[in-house]
Amino acid sequence: MCGIVGIYSFDPKELREKQASKVLVKQYHRGPDNTSLLSCGDVTLGHNRLSIIDLSTEANQPFISGCGRYIVVFNGEIYNYLELKSELEYDFRTSSDTEVLLASYIKYGAKCISKFNGMFAFAIYDKLEKTLFCARDRIGEKPFVYSAIDSGFYFASELAALFSLGIFSDEIDEIGVAYSNLRNFLHIPEPYTKYKSIRRLEPAHAMIIKDKKIVKKWCYWSPNMEYDENITKEEVFNVVNNAVKIRERSDVEIATLLSGGVDSSIISSLMVRHGLKPMAFSLKADDEELSRAIKMAKILGLELKTFEYKREAQKELYDRMVKIYGEEVRLLPLTHAARLYEQISSQGIKVVMSGIGADEIFYGYDNARKQLIFSDIIKFVDILPNTFLQILEKICSKSSDLKLLFELARVKNNNRKGYLYQKEALQKGFLNFNYSLLLDFWAQKVNTKNYIDVSNWLGLIIENAHSITISSDLPPMMYGIEARAPFLDVNVVELAFRIDAHKKVGKSINGQNRNKLILKQAFEKIIPNEILYASKKGFGYGIQVGRQEENLFFKKG
Repeated sequence: MCGIVGIYSFDPKELREKQASKVLVKQYHRGPDNTSLLSCGDVTLGHNRLSIIDLSTEANQPFISGCGRYIVVFNGEIYNYLELKSELEYDFRTSSDTEVLLASYIKYGAKCISKFNGMFAFAIYDKLEKTLFCARDRIGEKPFVYSAIDSGFYFASELAALFSLGIFSDEIDEIGVAYSNLRNFLHIPEPYTKYKSIRRLEPAHAMIIKDKKIVKKWCYWSPNMEYDENITKEEVFNVVNNAVKIRERSDVEIATLLSGGVDSSIISSLMVRHGLKPMAFSLKADDEELSRAIKMAKILGLELKTFEYKREAQKELYDRMVKIYGEEVRLLPLTHAARLYEQISSQGIKVVMSGIGADEIFYGYDNARKQLIFSDIIKFVDILPNTFLQILEKICSKSSDLKLLFELARVKNNNRKGYLYQKEALQKGFLNFNYSLLLDFWAQKVNTKNYIDVSNWLGLIIENAHSITISSDLPPMMYGIEARAPFLDVNVVELAFRIDAHKKVGKSINGQNRNKLILKQAFEKIIPNEILYASKKGFGYGIQVGRQEENLFFKKG
């Protein structure tokens, strides 16, 4: 886990290195163990290192291949680097995953990304071809911001750090800002930033830069959503178990977040089953959640460290996050996470396991049942003749929910969520753009006609970035901590989206929360039912935030 920067421009080496150094200073919190930069021709690459795998100086970056032709800067982890290493006919000088990444590119070219199981944002410079190959992981766990302007191509890990160079236009991107004011978007979604001059590389995307210009950009992955009725809870257990195990690879101590909820309890339990005794951390927020965390820690024989959330420090934490991120993120629980990671950092911890992502892929949110019912109804409505639809629409015109249902029946399957956003945008007076395009783009990447699956895919990949990818990078990296998320493992994600939604969303029985049903059933033998089926409470639940505080933090419009 690190910070990266790159400049491919017409400017002299001295200026490029001065600019890269400025970005590295701004991103120092991401990698306090080493800072280096390297220039070659018209390219300067820089790196802030957080040492986790192969702590030796030989693994520092920018990293040069043995043949001297390729240079890489890399942020993240390639978890399956040991398996890949055994396949590659390469003379390795280090035991780092960085060298495995570079060797994979040398052997497979751009297709190497399909072999990586991990979270990553990287750039590889080919001295011979004078090209940069840049890529970002499938879910977008690691950030990559860039700008292609007349003077050249620039990239970094953080928007504020890159913008600090003072060479980019500060014209506000009204489209990106408008998105952040729509329904679930509490952030500006990729590829937008608040500035027209700077973009974010989207999840599961790669690009090639030559002659200081982007010559090719493409999406390299999307999950298969064709249901497999043969998937069992045992298979779910095994895939999640493997995702946790592969993330235990580290040359430094790994801790775990233990909130008392289902997801963190599963991960912590598996770590113990693998022979680890991780230090566990939790915030003192809700008494009921905390009591579950204490109980789970006792069952697992783990030391649980709990920390008070200092409400008076909330504004200071939020302002610091915005300063680093470069934009508002309208999610106050990010400050709760920042407080927790601040305390974890004080314990000397560099790596933490997190339960982020399970709700999106196993359908754990409170509206999942409603989504499933809506999805089933609209499949029936889709096959009705138009004349019959018109009659039903007139009969049901007084019900806003039914009226919307018939509206959506006229929209193509995978464009329905985009239609809802465009409708809201028009109602709010955002008339300068078709706001359905971004969601339609991602919706077309998957092969399903089920509204609930498309909706949750969009939640995972774009809508909920504020609570998934932003929250798994920004708060921990403020304190030089790497957060690893087993539920975002490519094998877990691909398996989850092939499970029939009816196996994931169960009917409530005796007040039990039966969302994420097959996941809970998979772990009934190792997690008590009172934790598995307890009512869901989001991170930071119990920390009261008043309307005045929200207004103080979040600007309107």
